[in-house]
Amino acid sequence: MAPPLYRSQTRLCAVANLPTTLRNALITHADAKHINLVSTQAWVTHRENPPATGLFGKMFKRRSNPADPDAEHDMLLVLHATHLLVGTAGAVRGASVMSLPLLQASVVRGSGVAAQFAGRIDAPEDDGLTISGFPGHEGRPGTYFFGLGPEGDATTCVNAVLAAVAAAKNPA
Repeated sequence: MAPPLYRSQTRLCAVANLPTTLRNALITHADAKHINLVSTQAWVTHRENPPATGLFGKMFKRRSNPADPDAEHDMLLVLHATHLLVGTAGAVRGASVMSLPLLQASVVRGSGVAAQFAGRIDAPEDDGLTISGFPGHEGRPGTYFFGLGPEGDATTCVNAVLAAVAAAKNPA
């Protein structure tokens, strides 16, 4: 596996303490979808796209992930009683938030791209959750990759999301 594309830090965060741009996008989306944000759990991952380490990357002053327009961005995952809300905010990309019912969600640990091409390409080993079930194109579900850092809060996030999706699909 190739080295990770990003340096990531994940932390549990109250909605009131989210980065302003991301918080505003979350509140706007939640209001439009009538999702109450009281009693939710939220995690934020701050991701840095470091300078490339290869010869050509250094020479052309590229970043580790040259397709990403931002040198850094924040990712958000909010666990609601009935929904997962995810969002991204960066200086160039702006902020966006989307949601899906837990009943529609499929969540796996790791990158869907790395799993799809295992052994055939040198995929980056960024850790995270691949969340499927969003509206997509041509009848296929859309996916969202939520990057994780190495902290204990990342493990708490993974366990909480996997448990919530399993509980929603398998009620007692």
